[in-house]
Amino acid sequence: MISEQERQNMVHFLVMYFGSDLNQLKNLSDSMLESTYEFAYTRTLMECDF
Repeated sequence: MISEQERQNMVHFLVMYFGSDLNQLKNLSDSMLESTYEFAYTRTLMECDF
């Protein structure tokens, strides 16, 4: 279970950097939000390497 602050940070990152829909992200389960965040964050790191 993630804290409310962690959830807000993940949602903020996804909205700011990937233009995700805030309403859809609010409805995601914790595990799905974490998986989506990990994927997006890893992709951002990969883009920085190029």
